[in-house]
Amino acid sequence: MVLKWHMTYGPLTRWRRAMVILGLSVTLVSACGRGDAATGAANESLGLLVIAAGERTVAPAINGAALTGGSISLTDYQGKLVVLNAFASWCTPCQRELPVLVAAAKAYPNVQFLGLDVKDDDEAARGFLAAEGATYPVIKDPNGELLNQFTMNPTSGLPVTFFIDEQGRLAGRILGEVTAENLVIAIDSLG
Repeated sequence: MVLKWHMTYGPLTRWRRAMVILGLSVTLVSACGRGDAATGAANESLGLLVIAAGERTVAPAINGAALTGGSISLTDYQGKLVVLNAFASWCTPCQRELPVLVAAAKAYPNVQFLGLDVKDDDEAARGFLAAEGATYPVIKDPNGELLNQFTMNPTSGLPVTFFIDEQGRLAGRILGEVTAENLVIAIDSLG
């Protein structure tokens, strides 16, 4: 399955990766100093919700088996801003957003990126992540039970990305596919 995916999407992936990195770089430079101009309706149109610090609730204490072995707990990363991306290798929007997440993880070394692999085949997920160079930790969620603990995900659909602040509270989310623009706005407003 991984070989078939690579043969089908391989040449475009390199080109797409280059375009995403270029786009993310341009967005990072242009986002500097945006301040409050990036809030409100513009965020809603990007699928982005940022929660005011006084209105945040404690994130679910999810933990589980890591895709590469061992176990992972969200509380292991308390004290850092966490970007938790729920995805599956078979999800087309997840396939499109992965290069953006990989580039952002490199651009923001002080932010902890985590994956939540939902209802997926382990081998397919590992191949999918490796093909794009994703090296951040991934928690397996074979039945979707961990994702369902996030009540601020009204559709339980994929992809969805949650932001957990340094105190372990839900600070925001992106419903649907992450773009360089909505990811940069979220990280910059929360970081």
